[in-house]
Amino acid sequence: MHRDVRVNIEMSEAVGSTDYMKRPPLIRLLRGISRLLPGEYLKTAFYLNVIARPRRLLREVLFAFYRYDHVYEVLQEFAQLRDGRFSVLEFGTSDGYSFVKLLYATRYLRLENRVKVHTFDSFEGMPASSDTRDRNWSSGDDWAPGQFRGNYRALEEYCAPRYSNYAIHRGYFQDSINTPFLETLEEYPPVLIWVDCDYYTSAKTVLTRLINHIPNGAVIYFDEFDNLNYGSRTGEARLVHEINLGLLDEHVELVPDVRLSLHSRRLYRFMKIPPNRMLFEPEETNETDQVRQRSDGSPLP
Repeated sequence: MHRDVRVNIEMSEAVGSTDYMKRPPLIRLLRGISRLLPGEYLKTAFYLNVIARPRRLLREVLFAFYRYDHVYEVLQEFAQLRDGRFSVLEFGTSDGYSFVKLLYATRYLRLENRVKVHTFDSFEGMPASSDTRDRNWSSGDDWAPGQFRGNYRALEEYCAPRYSNYAIHRGYFQDSINTPFLETLEEYPPVLIWVDCDYYTSAKTVLTRLINHIPNGAVIYFDEFDNLNYGSRTGEARLVHEINLGLLDEHVELVPDVRLSLHSRRLYRFMKIPPNRMLFEPEETNETDQVRQRSDGSPLP
């Protein structure tokens, strides 16, 4: 072999070896396993069954039970950042599964004297709907009338001896989200609004009634955002889309909070300009004579 050709090959191998060592350790491990497996079929089967499937299952398991993580995070956030009282609102109670967990979160965090938890439901189950925006267009398996029927009396009997910082509002949203309730939000501004009413039409009623009473920074959670129609423009996802188009109020926007939602599309921060009210209190006030003094050119402060 010609000397120049041999030198070029050796240099290429050296560069390839250097690039290989720069790869993450896991990639190097997988590359090593790949070299031990004969044939593309066996390599593909190994990847799909040993890498891809466990990774998907692990991700689904990790996120399947995340729904209440943000409850504690939101309550702690506002308890630390502001004084006074506030409220948590749930729409869609059924048997009270989430409602009881919301109540217990206030007890665990020792916020029972500062947080009032409201839940709203007809307790008659899902109503029949002919509105195409409420339909399940991915499989055609729509909610059944009467599905998720709750027991108002049994829930009240369970909560009464255990908690005092709650209110159960029985009736349809257009009736139960009334003026006397909305007036209580002046003293107890909502910091978390839990929308689990499934239908677009029901969720729209909720947000339409509340929109002038939600403070900037409040968190809105949509329980059925991803479950139906893959988050398309139906159901609760349609409502988020319409709000951000300005169809309910041109001054309102729902901003995704990726950190809280663990990269789903269920959690949003309410923003209105000018605001109904602001939840966050400044840690420091801006002054005209404030200036950040320069130091040296290093990236250190």
